[in-house]
Amino acid sequence: MMRGVLATAVLALGIVPTVLGHSWITQMRTLDKNGKYVGEYGYPRNFIATSDPGYNGELSMVFLNPPLAQQPPFINFDNTLCHPNQTKPVQSSSNKYPRLQAHPGAWMSLRYAENGHVSNPSPLNGHVPGTLDLGRRPNGGTVFVFGTTEPKEDERIANVIQWTKDGKGGDKRGVLLASNDYDDGRCYQVNESPVTKERMAQTKNYAMGQLDGPGNFELLCETNVQMPKDAAVGKPYTLYWVWQWGMDPKANPTFPKGKDEYYTTCMDVDVVDTIKLDTNAKFALAQQDAMDKAVSNFKSRTALIQDPLKAEVGDLFKSDPSQSGAVPSLKPTKTAGAPFKNTTSTALQVPTLTKRPGDKPTVLPGDDDVLTITVTERVTVTAPAVTSLITARPEHLSRHNGAKFRGRLFTTVIA
Repeated sequence: MMRGVLATAVLALGIVPTVLGHSWITQMRTLDKNGKYVGEYGYPRNFIATSDPGYNGELSMVFLNPPLAQQPPFINFDNTLCHPNQTKPVQSSSNKYPRLQAHPGAWMSLRYAENGHVSNPSPLNGHVPGTLDLGRRPNGGTVFVFGTTEPKEDERIANVIQWTKDGKGGDKRGVLLASNDYDDGRCYQVNESPVTKERMAQTKNYAMGQLDGPGNFELLCETNVQMPKDAAVGKPYTLYWVWQWGMDPKANPTFPKGKDEYYTTCMDVDVVDTIKLDTNAKFALAQQDAMDKAVSNFKSRTALIQDPLKAEVGDLFKSDPSQSGAVPSLKPTKTAGAPFKNTTSTALQVPTLTKRPGDKPTVLPGDDDVLTITVTERVTVTAPAVTSLITARPEHLSRHNGAKFRGRLFTTVIA
C-alpha cells in the first residue's frame, strides 16, 4: 500500500491504525457435489494480482467503509459499496481474469488471503494478548454475500446490508445469500504462530505446479455461497462480498463509541447451463495454490452473526428506544445540521452473456482520466457562505492499475 500517504492521513487525524493487512477476493471457484473445485477460475471485477505490473499495493483492490478520514467512524447513506474500479461490470482482462461460470444452484468458493487476521493477530490489527481483539468479533468477524440481478453503478453499502434472505429487505433489489465467519477453520498464513503450525500439519498446501516439497504454501480462506436455483441462464448474476469487522463500543480507548469497518469486493458470475467438470482449469495462474477442494462443511456453514444490521456499530439503523419491540429502521437517522441526502440512480446494465469472453482484454478508460470530486456540507453559520478549494494530490486519487488521475477536490460550505 502507499504507506506514506496513509501515514500522513493517520497523523493528521490523530487516529491509530487498527489493521496491518486487509483482504479481498482473489479467486473464485465452482464446486461439484463433493466440494471439489471444478471448471475455470473466476475473478472479481477489474481484478489485478499482486504480481501484475501496475499493482498499486492494497489500493488496487481493497475498499474500506467508512473511509479512513470519515468521522465519526460509522457508515452513512452516502458511502458507496464498490471499489471505484469495480462499480461497472468490467474485467481487467477477460482472457487472463475472466468471470466465474456457474450453473443455477451451484455452490461456489470465494477465496481470499487471511493476512494475519486468523493466524497472527497483533497490536496493529487491534489484538492484545489474552483479550478478544479489543472489541473485535470472534472468528475474524462476519462475511455476508449479497446477490442481485439489478446492480447499480453507485450502489450504497447502507442499502445493500438491508437486503434479506427473503428478498423483502431494503429496496428489494437483492437478497442475502450467505453469512460465513471470516475464519473458515482451515486457512492460514505462513508464519510461526501456533494456529499456523497446527493447521499446516492438518492441511498441507502446495504452490501450483509443485510436485513435491514441504507443502508450505499459504492456504487461502474462503466464503461459500450458493447460486440461486432460479438464476436465469444466459444472464449475469452480481455478487457483493461484504466483510463486517467492526469494533464494539467501550472496548478500545481509541474508539470509545466503537467503529465500523467494512471491506468489500464486487463481482459478476456468468450463469450457464452446465460447466465442464475438469479440474485442470484453463486459466490457472502460477501464483495460485494447488488446493483442489473446499472446506468440508461448505454447504452447512453458519456465522456467529447472521444479521448485518444487528451487528452495525453506528446509529444508522437504531430503532427508537421508546418503541418496544421496534425493528431496525430502513430510513436514515435524522441528525441536526446533517439532512439526509437522497441519492438515486438508474440500474446498471450488465452485458448479457453470449459466449465465453474472448482473448482481447476489456479495460477501463485510459490512464489520463480527470477525476473531480465535489463534496457539499450544510452547516449553520452567521457569516456569509464560504467556498474553499483544496487541490488533491495525485497519489491520493490513484486507485488502480497504475491509473493516473488528476483533479481537484471542491468543498462547498453552505450557510
